[in-house]
Amino acid sequence: MKKLLLLVWLFTITSGFTQNDEAYVDQLTNEFTSKLKERGIPSFFATKHYCSGTIEMFIIDGKMCTTRDTYYEVYIFWEETDGTPFVKKIDNCGLFQSIELPNNEVLYLAFENLYTIENEEVKPYKSETYTGQPELRKEVQPCFRSFTFKSLEDVVTKSFNLFDISNDSDGKNLNYDYNNALSLVIVNNFTEETLQSLTFTRQ
Repeated sequence: MKKLLLLVWLFTITSGFTQNDEAYVDQLTNEFTSKLKERGIPSFFATKHYCSGTIEMFIIDGKMCTTRDTYYEVYIFWEETDGTPFVKKIDNCGLFQSIELPNNEVLYLAFENLYTIENEEVKPYKSETYTGQPELRKEVQPCFRSFTFKSLEDVVTKSFNLFDISNDSDGKNLNYDYNNALSLVIVNNFTEETLQSLTFTRQ
C-alpha cells in the first residue's frame, strides 16, 4: 500500500514537472525587454546572477519546477516614461511581479558611469602568496555577475567572477582595491544592496 501511494505521489509530481535552462531565462528576458522598447522605454539594464552547477527546485501552483544545470536570476532595472523606477526578476521558472523602487539612484549611477564601465575590466584574483607553481587543490570559484546596459546609443555587456572582487582566498588579493574601485563593481554592489531590501513574488 505504501509503495502504491509513493508511486501515485511521484506521478502527481512528475506529471507537472518542468526543467528550464539559461536559454529559457534569456528568452523571457528578451521578451520582457522587447515590450519595454515597444512602450517607448529604450534604456534599461539587466544583471544576471548565477553560480555554475547550482540547482534549485520550486513548487509553483502545485507543479515542480527545477533548473537544468544551473539556476539563473536576472534583474531588470528601468524607468517608466513618467520617471518611476522599477525592477523585475526572472529566473528558470518564470517571471516575478515588478516592484517600484523608492528612487532612481541605481539607474542614475549605472548610466552616469556607462562610458567608464564600457572601458574597464575586472582583473583576476592575484594572490600575494602565489608562487607561480600549479596548485593541486585549487578551489573552483563558480559564482558570476553579468550586466547588459542598454542606452539610446549603445549596448554594453560586462561580466566578472565574484571571487575576483573578494579577499577570500589563502592569500590577499593584490587586485582587490583596484577591482572594488571600478564603476562596474560599485554599480554591482549598489544593485545587490537594493535587491536585498526587496521581496519578490511570482506572477
